Amino acid sequence: MEIKKILIANRGEIAVRIIRTCKEMGIKTVALCPKKGNEDQFLETRLADEFYYLDQEGILGYLDQRKIIEIAKRARVDAIHPGYGFLAENGGFADLCQENGIKFIGPRGETLKKVGNKIEAKKIAYKIGFPLLKGPQRAVDEKKCFKMAKKIGPPFLLKAVDGGGGIGIAEIHRIKKGEIIETFRKLKRVTESAFNSRKIFIEKLLLKPRHIEFQILGDGRGKVWHFGERECSIQRRHQKLIEEAPSPLLEKKLRKKMGKLAIKLGEYLKYESLGTVEFLVDQNKNFYFIEVNPRLQVEHPVTEQIFGIDLVEQQIRVARGEKLNLKQKRIKFQGWAMEFRICAEEATKNFQPATGKITNFLFPAGKGIEIHSLLQPGQKIFPYFDSLILKLVVFGKDRKSCIQRVKRAFDEILIEGIPTLIPLHRVILENKNFIEGNLCTSFIEEERILEKLQEIKPKEKVKMKKEVLEKKEMASLIANLYQKLKKGEKKTLKISKWKLAERMEILEE
Repeated sequence: MEIKKILIANRGEIAVRIIRTCKEMGIKTVALCPKKGNEDQFLETRLADEFYYLDQEGILGYLDQRKIIEIAKRARVDAIHPGYGFLAENGGFADLCQENGIKFIGPRGETLKKVGNKIEAKKIAYKIGFPLLKGPQRAVDEKKCFKMAKKIGPPFLLKAVDGGGGIGIAEIHRIKKGEIIETFRKLKRVTESAFNSRKIFIEKLLLKPRHIEFQILGDGRGKVWHFGERECSIQRRHQKLIEEAPSPLLEKKLRKKMGKLAIKLGEYLKYESLGTVEFLVDQNKNFYFIEVNPRLQVEHPVTEQIFGIDLVEQQIRVARGEKLNLKQKRIKFQGWAMEFRICAEEATKNFQPATGKITNFLFPAGKGIEIHSLLQPGQKIFPYFDSLILKLVVFGKDRKSCIQRVKRAFDEILIEGIPTLIPLHRVILENKNFIEGNLCTSFIEEERILEKLQEIKPKEKVKMKKEVLEKKEMASLIANLYQKLKKGEKKTLKISKWKLAERMEILEE
């Protein structure tokens, strides 16, 4: 199938990221904007070849399937890329695209429906031979919930059958009927609101596990490859904050075993496009299947860094029906990569999302640093969108050098106007267990990261800000100097010889 034009049914950094790959492939792009008058707040509208208004405020337009199909037809696109979130895992939307002669860049609708239901996904995984966490492979009602809780024993999880994105999960650490029933009812209300589903299941909760996922790519004909694992253990509210590839936990034998199972699951589903097979690994390196994420992941850039591959390009090639010239034994990684999600949140206030206007920002640069962001001058952070505003992706020859480069990047980065998670990441980077790779999904709580963040003295915060401002001023001077030198204005520069030498030395590093 020929794909000459793609509509990106998403916003922010992922829309920008997809547009960039499309441009490099010679494919025209169409972006979306909520309403007239705020197009200057959406970077993708400037970068795409054309854009259309959804005529709705906030996220509602991005969820309006009929409106998006109508725009796609008007723009005469060949395909729709859903990015992640919104409609990326919606089997009904994938079917709707097909009905209208538009290629959905992602798994087939039937696959999305199978793996989107966590119970069905667990049944498939069990059939293939995956180890599963203790718990019934079915949804439970209020009465059975308490009986199963006693049978499994604490701690355990109540989870939404159709949940995702860290929403629809509740931890319970003791057997108290009233508490369990109340939690069950509350979770049911949340899942009905978020996912239009009231189905809840129960499973054993591992203490201090590691969250590891395997990146798979399928051609839709039964051929599936994996691109290694990503460690996603550092989380808040069951949502990832820091990811890295490879995992500091897995040795060659365990990686091979988990990778083979991930491929087997993809082959069973005749999987098309990108996806991840998600595992929890306990302290004895026993691993358990938890779910399949049938889409492009937020953290995909770390895999791209160590394998030297553009995963979005591969998605598009699969959608075109191209035969991929890949052999699993030749897919090898080199180096180490980390991704830090910088969200507009106040970490010390229970990660409360922040809104407002970015008054100033400065991105780090240099070898091995990649920025994925939606920010532009005068950027507003709206209350109705996800709080992620920037992803810092860093590559190094090994984990130690990668961490050193990350620290350098956080010395340079500046975002002013609203609170972000930058201070939190700086505290984590100084943590001994993080440096040594001793991670778990309760890392922030176990290591008292928030308490340590609050312990930073006000004068130290002022000093940190002063240093950042000095770096910002230096960057501005260097940029100005460079432009003047390009224009041949060296004689008119009002700067001493030693200052000139200093600036030029920085430019040449």
